[in-house]
Amino acid sequence: MHTKRVRAVIIQDKKILTIKRTKFDIIYWVIPGGGVEENETNERALVREVKEELGLDIKVKELILKMISKKPETIGQEEYFYLCDIVGGEIGSGNGPEFDRDTKYVGQYDFEWIDIEELNNCDLKPEDIKKQLERLKGRHW
Repeated sequence: MHTKRVRAVIIQDKKILTIKRTKFDIIYWVIPGGGVEENETNERALVREVKEELGLDIKVKELILKMISKKPETIGQEEYFYLCDIVGGEIGSGNGPEFDRDTKYVGQYDFEWIDIEELNNCDLKPEDIKKQLERLKGRHW
């Protein structure tokens, strides 16, 4: 099990790139990212995870939130959220396990740009990142 997770906060034109998760009767949104592997820096893991999940090349800019996960599957793990810029690639061309037909992942993954002003109207998880983005408004976008 990974002990650290990293997330890419990608904002363009006052919209944030999210992954919309649809599982049975639940719909929610998450920030793209994943686990840091042994001997891997947070930044390198984030570049790898975003390429796998989204098909995008990114530049990692700034750590904006560090927290301890409260989600049952990852409880106690450190989570790091970084502001990132897209520098290449094509959204939707990712080849991570989420997109494998025989995956252990449940439900559907869709990419969705959400207007920063509309974040309070959607179930973006974790709640801590919504609060932090609200605090940073005006400073970065």
